[in-house]
Amino acid sequence: MVSALTVLGLTPFPEGRYATYTELAHRIRGRFADPEATLQELYGRIAFNMMCGNTDDHGRNHAAFVGHELELTPAYDICPQARSGETAEQAMAFDEHGNRDARLELLIDAAPLYLLDRNQGRAIIDSLETTIREQWSDVCDAAELTTVQRERFWNRQFLNQHAFET
Repeated sequence: MVSALTVLGLTPFPEGRYATYTELAHRIRGRFADPEATLQELYGRIAFNMMCGNTDDHGRNHAAFVGHELELTPAYDICPQARSGETAEQAMAFDEHGNRDARLELLIDAAPLYLLDRNQGRAIIDSLETTIREQWSDVCDAAELTTVQRERFWNRQFLNQHAFET
């Protein structure tokens, strides 16, 4: 297994801060098994990070299994971050303009980078949003969250309105 930083040829310090989803997407095209499916998965992970408030999505929190070709590992270290305000930024830029602003509309604009058209990007986002809404109570029950904890997460970390601003 190698981290995305290794795939990108970067060291954790000080280069790690320069890791981007954009460059990772370019590497996926050339070095990963099934690039189209892998890029779609990566796009969905970026969208989910935005929707759940995980801004700790740096290059060491993504990895690939090493074989004849690289394959993304299952997602890990997804941790919704507390917000002091409404806005949020991802740790890694996700488009060719260097955007980190955790707004889904900007990610939809970047869909072609992930070999998706805007409609496909929107469909992935809509599916994730629906899943979060439909599974929210069950997940909170499984995590044994109190009512106060559920309310603290909902519309703050999870499905914060900033993510949906155009």
